[in-house]
Amino acid sequence: MRTFVTSVGIATLTLAGCSKAPEEADPGPTLGNASTAGLAFTYAYNLTLPARAIDELQEAHAAACEALGPQRCRITGITYDVDRAGDVSASLSANVAAPLARRFGRDAVTAAERAGATLTGAHIGGTEAALEESAAAGQSVDAQTDLARIDRELARSDLPAAERTELQAQRAGRLADQRTAAAARSGARDSIVTAPVSFNYATGRGSGFANQLRDSGDTALNSAAATFGAAIWLVAALGPPFLALLVVILLWIYFARPLWRRLLAITARGDGTPYDPA
Repeated sequence: MRTFVTSVGIATLTLAGCSKAPEEADPGPTLGNASTAGLAFTYAYNLTLPARAIDELQEAHAAACEALGPQRCRITGITYDVDRAGDVSASLSANVAAPLARRFGRDAVTAAERAGATLTGAHIGGTEAALEESAAAGQSVDAQTDLARIDRELARSDLPAAERTELQAQRAGRLADQRTAAAARSGARDSIVTAPVSFNYATGRGSGFANQLRDSGDTALNSAAATFGAAIWLVAALGPPFLALLVVILLWIYFARPLWRRLLAITARGDGTPYDPA
């Protein structure tokens, strides 16, 4: 009986530990996580919310990045555009320390949803940056080996001038290859340490039938406003010429045409011969 009770207690504790593990684990990629080590991640989130709230949310996300400090988060770009209909499209991009990037994006989306935004898309991708770094390191070693060989050849005193010129050109090319490999290696290492995080903001109310109806109403109002604005523009652009033409027509009807008839009556007789006042 005691053995049975002990076994049940151990099983209960094991199940309790398993049930708590997902809550305590951090799903974000970290440098120490074997499943994500050597990967360079990018994070992109699409958010839809009313136009008037976009600038405030964008500013809140920028402030959250600045609060982490320049060593862990640096803003790399901000855009904000308004079209003729009043719809806003904006974006915010930042480089975030890799261990914090996913949590930073998740917290930013949570804050956006509390502000009335809807997450309409999330894209997380990873590339094998460690392999790129390893390949660049191999290219650098190969270039260094060739440079050592070329330098030994150039050190010969009996080397013909044409061959020396050719070796010097090869040396310059291998130096360029070495610099390129060093830059690629540094870029791959940096992409593992930092992760680009971007937010794209668009005007709207998100998904769902009710929100789609509201968006359709907004579109109808914007279309009506655009049509009314176009009509006003036509009146403003074409009104003066039409008004001038109307004035000319009225002057002809009420003044010029009666005068013209009187002149015809004075200068012509009933039989059509010219009138001679003498």
